[in-house]
Amino acid sequence: MRFRPSVRIQIAAVITLLMVVPVMVMAYDILFASRSDDVLLAEMEERLTGLVNYMAGEIRARLNDPEMGFAGRQGDPGVLAEVFRGVAGPVAQSHPGVRVGLYRVGSENILTEGYLHETRLRLPEAREERERRILEEARAGIKAVLETGSPITRVGQTYDDRFLEYLVPLRVDGELVAVLWAEHRIHPVFAQSTRMRLLVRYVALAAVVLAAAGTAWTTNHWWRRVEIIKAGLARLGSNLESRVPDLPGELGEITRSINEMAERLLERERLIGELRKSEYLAALGRLVSEIAHELRAPMGVVRAAAEMAAEQLDPAARARVGEYLDLIEQQATRHERLIGSLLDFGKPGAAWESLALNKLLNEVLGATKPLLERRGITLVYEPDPDLPAVRGDREKLKQVFFNLVLNAVEAMGPGGRLTLRTFPDDGSSCVLVADTGVGIAPEDLPHIFKPYYTRKAGGSGLGLAISEEVVRVHGGAIRVCSRPGGGTAFTVCLPALNRGKDGEGTDGTHSDR
Repeated sequence: MRFRPSVRIQIAAVITLLMVVPVMVMAYDILFASRSDDVLLAEMEERLTGLVNYMAGEIRARLNDPEMGFAGRQGDPGVLAEVFRGVAGPVAQSHPGVRVGLYRVGSENILTEGYLHETRLRLPEAREERERRILEEARAGIKAVLETGSPITRVGQTYDDRFLEYLVPLRVDGELVAVLWAEHRIHPVFAQSTRMRLLVRYVALAAVVLAAAGTAWTTNHWWRRVEIIKAGLARLGSNLESRVPDLPGELGEITRSINEMAERLLERERLIGELRKSEYLAALGRLVSEIAHELRAPMGVVRAAAEMAAEQLDPAARARVGEYLDLIEQQATRHERLIGSLLDFGKPGAAWESLALNKLLNEVLGATKPLLERRGITLVYEPDPDLPAVRGDREKLKQVFFNLVLNAVEAMGPGGRLTLRTFPDDGSSCVLVADTGVGIAPEDLPHIFKPYYTRKAGGSGLGLAISEEVVRVHGGAIRVCSRPGGGTAFTVCLPALNRGKDGEGTDGTHSDR
């Protein structure tokens, strides 16, 4: 299986490559540039060592030479100063840029010969003042030699100079009488180069630290955002209505594209669902029309037969069965109206009128009251007296509420409770039909409005499909809320009519409220 690095590894690799440059600069400075400095300083130290050792030997030789006349006077400061100047003066003259000095043990005075600068940038100063300044500059090295009794090499520094010092103890007859040293000025270019390399080293180190910190922060920052996108995509996989959180920058463009794609997929699913429903309803409409057409002829025969029987009966027989013949004729007329309504299934027509839903529900409850009483069902009816009127087909809407009430009765056993409530809601007039029945299983809930889908024994699966289509044709919506064992509630909302000054709807119709 081919290895594919994660985004975190890719980001870390890129930033690590960027860190290579400062790391290489540091490596070069440590391995090569610093060594070149060491070589230059070693050559300078070797030169100073030779000069100081030569002067120390000459001073001891002259102090001990009988011909010089200093025998027995080595401890005399004047003699030591005379000998030092005699030796150091020619050395300083022959080595420009080198300064030599002598510190007498137990005193606060020094002797110096030579200058570190060919051209002095300092203000003119007296010899005593100059020697006091040099003593302060060399005091740390002198103290180290007196404490250890051994030669040392050190780099000294003032506000405008850097110099290399080599200091040795001067012993005469085994007694430490002075400290002798030589100083060589480190060229300003060399000092600047050293400071610059030190600065570069610190900058490179800071760059490495910042790059490492930036790598960790950037990687974690991007990784957290990638995790947010991954979690959002996982939610989208199970629910297209979910959305990936919006993020800034380029990742935000990706999340917005993902959300737009989800919107398009959701719209596509909705259109596909509506197309399937339209196909179901088209097939249902054809079936209903065919059934209604087939029923029209037999019902016409029944009505005609009842009329003929009424005409041929004598008055006595007419008095006995006339009531039944009238009932047959009334029901035949009603069935003809229902057949006509079925033939116009799903089509808005001239039969629409302004309707008061409270009055419509009273008619439905009046017709179903015997059934509710027989089943021992308690009715709770809560009409809103100020409910706005709606416009629609009376018979078809009445059939919708008949359907919902009968379904509720079938879902409840004896002693259940049926609740009907009307209320306005955001420009709509709504009716709630709730029962205390067995409820609808979650897996069935998305399919209850599909034609021919039913869990009832002997059910046709058309009642709710026809009801939803009727509500849809009226510009409304029907919603359902249910849980197993907790009952079911259907809510039908229809567009409310706006009222003019005289209670007249905006379409010129009048409510029958």
